[in-house]
Amino acid sequence: MNRELFQSRAAGLVAFAAVAVCIAGFAVMHLTQSDVVNPVATPVSSYALTFPGIVLFPLSCLSLALACTILAGRSFGLAREGFIRFLLGATAVMLVFAAAFRTGTPETGLTWGAQIHRYTAGAAFVLLTVVAVLCAAQMRAAGTPDVVRRATWWAAALASLTFATTTVNTFLPRIADGGDWRGIPQRVLLVVLAGLVLALISGSQPTAAPVPAPVRVPARAAMAMAASRRPARMASPVASSVALSRESIRRPALAVSES
Repeated sequence: MNRELFQSRAAGLVAFAAVAVCIAGFAVMHLTQSDVVNPVATPVSSYALTFPGIVLFPLSCLSLALACTILAGRSFGLAREGFIRFLLGATAVMLVFAAAFRTGTPETGLTWGAQIHRYTAGAAFVLLTVVAVLCAAQMRAAGTPDVVRRATWWAAALASLTFATTTVNTFLPRIADGGDWRGIPQRVLLVVLAGLVLALISGSQPTAAPVPAPVRVPARAAMAMAASRRPARMASPVASSVALSRESIRRPALAVSES
């Protein structure tokens, strides 16, 4: 019952709406908090420290987690999609943790909550990138539309590149002065992964009507059933005339013998 619920068309529409809410939330945060958050040098998670990001940031993360949860219960028509659905479910869990724990501030530093937020958000990015690679590698054999397959490949390549750049800029900020512009690849990564989720929703399959399994009938029983359904053969006109002539000859002979 739950599997059919996730694979329904209504669930797909909810997943689309959840991604739209996520994108809209981050867009509003960028527009309304540009005076306190530098989009070039500051991570996206910094929006959660001031209003309206205090509300919109966890809402956006939870919306994306909802979309991943729905995807984890849908079918992609791939040969080995069980592991992919597991990764999507794990991504949803990571996003919930990233929403529940806020990043640190210059005053507080990397608290336990800030570290949970950092590594769960990073894990969600990694898991979605792996999902993109696994799906793109199997979509051709599954007959997925070329548009969805190519979009997934592009999302996988861009996500891998931007995540690697974000990691270097975060932990080795002196390389190419990456610490001064680390916010750019992180925001590109966020947009790419949101597009990836949209592509996966488009490529997922709604529930189809169940096809009854064929009933196997033994050969002898099948032959007997066919024989019983076969119409009786009609006698030909020649055979009927011969039979009548024989009957006419037989009746006088019987009359003579009786007399």
